[in-house]
Amino acid sequence: MSVEVQRYKTAIGRPALSLPAKLLFQSGLVTDETTVLDYGCGRGDDVKFLKELGIPAVGWDPHFVPDPSLLVNHDIVNLGFVLNVIEEPKERQSVLSEAYALADKCLSVSVMLHSQNDTSTSIPFKDGQLTSKKTFQKYYEQLELEELISKQLSVNPIAAAPGTFFVFKDETLEQDFLLKRQLGIIQDYEPRDLLTKVTEKKEKSDLILRTTQNLIKHTLAFARKPEVGELPRYFRQQLAKTELSYRLIFNAASQQISEEQLKDAVLRKKEQLKLFFAMYFFSSRPKYRKLASTLQKDIRLHFGSMKDLEGDAKTLLYSLGDKELLLADSIEAQANGYGHYQDEKFTFRPQNLAKIPIRLRGVISIAERLAGTIEGNDLIRIHIESKKVSYIKVENFDLSPLPRMLARTIVKFRQNEIMNFDHCKDGRVKAVYLKSRWMSHTDPNYKVQSEFDDLILNSLDLDFSGEGPKFDQFAKALMDHKIALPEYKK
Repeated sequence: MSVEVQRYKTAIGRPALSLPAKLLFQSGLVTDETTVLDYGCGRGDDVKFLKELGIPAVGWDPHFVPDPSLLVNHDIVNLGFVLNVIEEPKERQSVLSEAYALADKCLSVSVMLHSQNDTSTSIPFKDGQLTSKKTFQKYYEQLELEELISKQLSVNPIAAAPGTFFVFKDETLEQDFLLKRQLGIIQDYEPRDLLTKVTEKKEKSDLILRTTQNLIKHTLAFARKPEVGELPRYFRQQLAKTELSYRLIFNAASQQISEEQLKDAVLRKKEQLKLFFAMYFFSSRPKYRKLASTLQKDIRLHFGSMKDLEGDAKTLLYSLGDKELLLADSIEAQANGYGHYQDEKFTFRPQNLAKIPIRLRGVISIAERLAGTIEGNDLIRIHIESKKVSYIKVENFDLSPLPRMLARTIVKFRQNEIMNFDHCKDGRVKAVYLKSRWMSHTDPNYKVQSEFDDLILNSLDLDFSGEGPKFDQFAKALMDHKIALPEYKK
């Protein structure tokens, strides 16, 4: 079949940064001090938004911006959703190599995954789909994309999110990215907070207070006085607007940190470092020629030597495969109110991740190494026996006594596979039962939710193990027993 594929028609307008551009910004890889090339920029919305955030970015596209003078080396190159619209495999390889050659520090590669495949208006064509608009889409599996990058570029890419990999040429930048991800240090993508508006007048005292509170948060995350350059860009912008020195702000922040808080922060930091290097050994990546200065400083402060830290990290890594230890950790986490354990599965809210035992956090870190960051989840489930992690998205989790499950992403360790499920297809309803298991006791609706959960457990002849009964069976049982949903406080 002779078809002229019209690639440019796949370019869409965006109301905000695309996922790969957002990840690059939030991770601090792109700043006002880095140059960015959006290779295959389409209509150029990512470039526009990055520029608004003060980042020197340019875009090149064979149809919309075919200026060859733009194809020069930049610190960061974004190859976002380009490979999947090219119908010729050899050309994909060539484009990937060209983009990589233009990156001095890091290349970001993103594609559409099979879970995003909508074949309702397309037909099979070559190794992908031909749409009714004469555009082409090649849908990938996560492992397939990783193998393409590894084989074509002879590198070890890092999963940043499902369908997105970062390929680093700068080891220090790679370490910094992985460490910040481990610590949960990201830049908030809130343009209204980051952009200076001429008409916006802020009370200086409020700004100083916010800056001080942010520094308290970051100081506890580092478990020491952080250098200004180690802090996220948004904080440095805040600091500059206060017109005060870092020394003065830090003095104000340190006076509000108690000895107990600092002691807890040191314990957490030691665990984070052990986990960071456990994941480093897990990934089988080539050894860094030199550790970043931030890592060296933390290792000296908290462990004395790299040798001692390596021993602790390897012990931790080996323990992640010990089922009995993971089960014990799950029971401990449930006893402390951080989640629910049942049938060799531990389910918890994402905001409790930093509070659960280090081995359980290690399992989540492995999932993150395989799949990257998976955003927008309301529940995370660790399947201890089957070696996988589920990320569950729920509709109105905090507002509904019987929230509807929308979708889930499952990361399977044994198969190195990522699977996505849409629970809303064909009008199906899948609910989250017994929600009080994941509510804080201080939640104003916890009491009524707990009473409702006890009532249905004791009154309905249904099996609530696993994911519970089918929704139509549950709804019928509620009606038969004249049980109404509890009313939440507004």
